[in-house]
Amino acid sequence: MRTNNKKWLLIIGIPLILIAGAIAILYNNAQKPYEKAQEEAVRQLEDKASLARVDDVYVYHSTKTYYTGTGQDQNGQNVAVWLAEDGKSEPVIRPLKNGTTEKEARALFKEEAGSAEILSLTLGMEGKTPVWLFTFEGKNDSLNYYYLSFTDGTWWKKVENI
Repeated sequence: MRTNNKKWLLIIGIPLILIAGAIAILYNNAQKPYEKAQEEAVRQLEDKASLARVDDVYVYHSTKTYYTGTGQDQNGQNVAVWLAEDGKSEPVIRPLKNGTTEKEARALFKEEAGSAEILSLTLGMEGKTPVWLFTFEGKNDSLNYYYLSFTDGTWWKKVENI
């Protein structure tokens, strides 16, 4: 009876281990492009925007891709920086004290959307408007995008029920 149990354990256990390993490898490979983009973002923010310290990095995809980061400039001021991935425009640099922080943005979202769980929060640029983009799942499992103006903390745009 014991050998029969061992046989079933092997028959079920080995495929489960192989499947778990394959999933881990696929996940790791799927993360590599994102990690590479974040590393490139940090490099460009330090080089082109002269950030002395980079605290948070966001890769924002819209009509253009932006590398966005928060940190300290060389004068010790806390700033947010938007840098187009293509490098064809000058970085946009704004003091954090003159904008909406991530913590403030999350609080405003909670007031607006209640208990909805945020799937992602990204600092980016829409046209010439710096925004916080909230991606979250709404009622009926619909996907929603809320854009909050970084400059004044007002709701800039909402795309719901996708």
